[in-house]
Amino acid sequence: MTALICMTEGEWTMTVKRLLFLALAFLILVACGTTPQTATVVPVAQVVTATSIAQAATLTPAAAIILSTPTWSVGDRGVQWAQVSFDDLAPAGMDMQQCWNGLGMDDQGHIYIGFTSVRSDGREDFPVFSYDPKTGERLFLGTFLDIVAAAGNSRPGEGIPKGHTRMVFADGKMYMGSQSFHDLKGEIDSLPTYRGSHIFAFDTGADTWEDLSAPLPGGVITEHEGIISLNFLPQEHLLVGLAHPSSDIILYDYRANKLVKRVPGIPWKLGNPLSREIIVAPSGNIYTYRGTEPVSQRHEIHNVWIYNIHTGEMKDTGLQMTNGFWIGQTQKRDGSKIYINTTGGELYEFDTTTETFKDLGYELPSTDKRIIDYTYAVTLSPDEKRVYYILSVIQNPGGAEGDGSGGSGELYYYDLATGKIVFVEQLPPGIYTSQDLRDSENLYFSHFGGHADFWSGKPGLFILHVPSQN
Repeated sequence: MTALICMTEGEWTMTVKRLLFLALAFLILVACGTTPQTATVVPVAQVVTATSIAQAATLTPAAAIILSTPTWSVGDRGVQWAQVSFDDLAPAGMDMQQCWNGLGMDDQGHIYIGFTSVRSDGREDFPVFSYDPKTGERLFLGTFLDIVAAAGNSRPGEGIPKGHTRMVFADGKMYMGSQSFHDLKGEIDSLPTYRGSHIFAFDTGADTWEDLSAPLPGGVITEHEGIISLNFLPQEHLLVGLAHPSSDIILYDYRANKLVKRVPGIPWKLGNPLSREIIVAPSGNIYTYRGTEPVSQRHEIHNVWIYNIHTGEMKDTGLQMTNGFWIGQTQKRDGSKIYINTTGGELYEFDTTTETFKDLGYELPSTDKRIIDYTYAVTLSPDEKRVYYILSVIQNPGGAEGDGSGGSGELYYYDLATGKIVFVEQLPPGIYTSQDLRDSENLYFSHFGGHADFWSGKPGLFILHVPSQN
């Protein structure tokens, strides 16, 4: 120390330079030992706990894989489509089977999608991926079971096969609900054997996950039940969920991270399953509906119910609908109109200003006597002049229900100006679901199944090219 103090200014400068040189050399040697990999690796998705970000548990690293040009197919009528697979990104041993409306889009146009799956250990799970249509980048983001485990909120034997809800983008995060069973359209005696639902949040900027149900009693949003539909009221910063099978309305404040209220829904009745959609109006009115699914019951008529978040009143509107329960909705960008599909192929229009419904009719031309068994996908065209929909399973008159004797994968549109129904293209057979995802030229659906089995296998993101009409 004394020697350093006695140095001249020149000697001091030289010594500092030597120290800096040695430090720089050391850094270069360290860098040489960590040569960058040829594949780009994105930040690791993490789970943020309620206690501290510093205690966040790390999930599987997500490697970016670029699919710059999807493989486009061209149909007999000139329509182009492509299907994006995520099989190569899935965790080892993950058997991905279906996608029941588990889709969303953020403010950058990135698509999010998840699949009902079975892990290598036999547990059912739901892996989530993202796709950037601009660059072709695909990412594996994590699975519901891994997120729950990393948040310290897992239970022995728990399975989460369904992320059935829309993935809602709000305040920089994607929100999605879950359920620990596949479906309960019949008896509900098995309900106590299921743990319950979660709401997950993925921060699109920080690449972190949160299990928002972790701090709640039992670690779930709804005990034993699932959340089958998710919407939101941005002015009130409320997520609006639909509990399955009770049809109770779940209100969650996504800014305060608080479960606000559970509203008793349309009373449960055997043979009258709840819809897979919930409609919200700017007024704070929330519309729900119970319908039917079997073709033999499609003639039944049921009433739409309404709940107002300001008055707290839940009541039967007396408005009647038919041809199955709601599944699939699409909204104009200005929010003025919502178009909603039923599983049996009835199309309705909802005016968000007057809050009135209009029956636009059956989704096959009047001259076509075939029966729509199941349809789950509806989306406005990019120019919002047409409503496109894909019929998943069609039955010939006299044929067996669900056998596809009348066809599968038929694309139609409903012309909003003329009311005309137009057949567009024969797409690959299987099941198509949607969550109102579109950009300036494309519509985005999920697709799984095929000729051998409509109901399972080879799930992916289905892109339909729909240029604007002049």
